[in-house]
Amino acid sequence: MIRCAIAADADAMDKFLSRYAASSMFLRGNLAAHGTQEREHRQGTTFYLSEDNNGIKAVAGITNGGYLMCQAPDAPKSFFDRVAKMLNGLTIAGMTGEPRQVSKMLIAIGCDKMAFALREQEPLYALDLAEMMPLTLQECSLVKPLPDNLPWLAEWFLGYHEDSGLPLPSGSDLDDLALTFAANPDARLLTVNNTPVAMSNLNARTLDTVQIGGVYVPPEHRGCGYGGEIVLRHLHEVRSEGIGKAILFAASAFAARAYEAIGFSHIGAYEVALFKEPLRIKT
Repeated sequence: MIRCAIAADADAMDKFLSRYAASSMFLRGNLAAHGTQEREHRQGTTFYLSEDNNGIKAVAGITNGGYLMCQAPDAPKSFFDRVAKMLNGLTIAGMTGEPRQVSKMLIAIGCDKMAFALREQEPLYALDLAEMMPLTLQECSLVKPLPDNLPWLAEWFLGYHEDSGLPLPSGSDLDDLALTFAANPDARLLTVNNTPVAMSNLNARTLDTVQIGGVYVPPEHRGCGYGGEIVLRHLHEVRSEGIGKAILFAASAFAARAYEAIGFSHIGAYEVALFKEPLRIKT
């Protein structure tokens, strides 16, 4: 049986997803932040459940912004086909998740051969915050962004998207991204002598785990360890809030080395598949 989730399913869904926490952070984070019925916010998600007499067996979700996700490690082909039928008529901008599941879902919705702006399998990393390294660059400070930062933050987002290959979200420009970042309570800047040298964000959080994203060091400040340092300082901060684990996926070999240097362990792969243009699902 596959059905749309209701509010009463939230605890059972999170319990199931937490068994696969490293590749479920967007699902868990959206569920924690917006529940099951939010239909306005871009990250509000409609969830689909497969279950039997023993409980939930698989979860799929599509955000209001058109991003598809799933956690269905043991699901048969029929699960993906049935979800595809339930998505018929909706518009999808892309999908993220465990690579084999992404492939199965894209085949089911008939989008596996479409034109992608980006389709990559990136190394997935995890860190137990109880084992986190101490801070190393004592001259650095971690601060929240301010509205005065918007002009140069827009330039940083241009560099971030050029480096990562990620397209701008549909309907957004660089000024929008800078404004959203500055207003985000989880956004942080690293400064040295009051000069900003790096940025980071949390792109998902639950009661026990965070996922780091949006880490960027502009070219003039690279080679000094600031990428690893901002992540380390950000995680020291969230550990003080009771968070026990961090997840991230690395967009480059350089970034991977920086994360490994501060203690992250490579645990698998995570796929990001973004279409050149949003596509309407027809099944």
